[in-house]
Amino acid sequence: MQVKELAQIASAKVQGSEELEINSIAADPAKAQADQLAMIFPVRFAKAQRMLKGSQAKLLLVSDDLASDDEFQKFVAENSLSLLIVARPKFALKALIIHFEKPRSQVAVGVHPTAVIADGAQVDPAARIGALAYVGAGSQIGAGTELQARAVVLDNVVIGQDCVIKPGAVIEDYSVLGDRVVVHPNAVIGADGYSYSTEEQSNLEKMQRKDFSFNMDRQVQHKINSAGNVTIGDDVEIGAGTCIDRATIGATEIGTGTKIDNNCQIAHNVKIGKDVLVIAQSGLAGSAKIGDRVVIAGHCGIGDGVEIGNDAVVGAFSGVNSDIDQFMPVLGIPAIAYGEFMRRQKALGRICKSQEELRRLKTKVEDLAKN
Repeated sequence: MQVKELAQIASAKVQGSEELEINSIAADPAKAQADQLAMIFPVRFAKAQRMLKGSQAKLLLVSDDLASDDEFQKFVAENSLSLLIVARPKFALKALIIHFEKPRSQVAVGVHPTAVIADGAQVDPAARIGALAYVGAGSQIGAGTELQARAVVLDNVVIGQDCVIKPGAVIEDYSVLGDRVVVHPNAVIGADGYSYSTEEQSNLEKMQRKDFSFNMDRQVQHKINSAGNVTIGDDVEIGAGTCIDRATIGATEIGTGTKIDNNCQIAHNVKIGKDVLVIAQSGLAGSAKIGDRVVIAGHCGIGDGVEIGNDAVVGAFSGVNSDIDQFMPVLGIPAIAYGEFMRRQKALGRICKSQEELRRLKTKVEDLAKN
């Protein structure tokens, strides 16, 4: 494509040549060839310059802020570069990448001969049911929805329109998925919740009450069945290997627009609001309540029944065992306000220096005492 065509797709302003031919998007700006678009997300010239060291790119996708930097403009002129200028380069990439990505596997409209559709299942004629896929009795598959190879939909499931259920994913009984939901490979929606109880008071319960008269005999853990289901709103994406457990009673709920990364665990009766981001390897324990637009970064743990308010941010590797107010950024184990966490980290960094100062003071005091 020529630069002017890319500019139209990305709603970008062009600086430089509009006729330059571009064949692909470079994964690494430093390794970009002359016929590739280099994406520059930083807004500071120093970082952008480092990213372009050794690059042969002639066209850059940059933000308004970077394009207005005088040093950057001098760099552009010296290297005879052209620019696509947008407010948000990463968002513009969404439109651009569609025109360069390789075609992905898609199932043909209709039901593959090796798929199994149980009696009583309702599959829209415009749905796509792939090889060895299974749709259970009483389940409903909406128009345009695609079940790829070996996807399993058990009984009495409702899946809306234009969803994609990828290979090996399992949607268990009574789950309800809205429209345009994407479930990546080997995710499991609606597995039993992890819920057990002992007939007598367990040693853990005694410990929590500071009672250490432990019973040293076997304590049988009796399974509490999961009689509820999972409900998922529109435009939700569930990552590969992620598990969302059905509720003990009621529903585990995932709000519209929420995106859950790979290898996450969402326990029974969790309620997640709209447009939430849950990033890889995070786990949400039973009955946690997550507000709208919350960000839970990678490898976080959210405790039983914890409530997180709208627009809060939980930093990576945090452990949250108490409620978090709305708009609050937190970090650490246990998670505390971000500003307080950073203050403590700086204090920890000064400990060694303080210890050395104390040793010197102690030596001076001892010398004075001798004299």
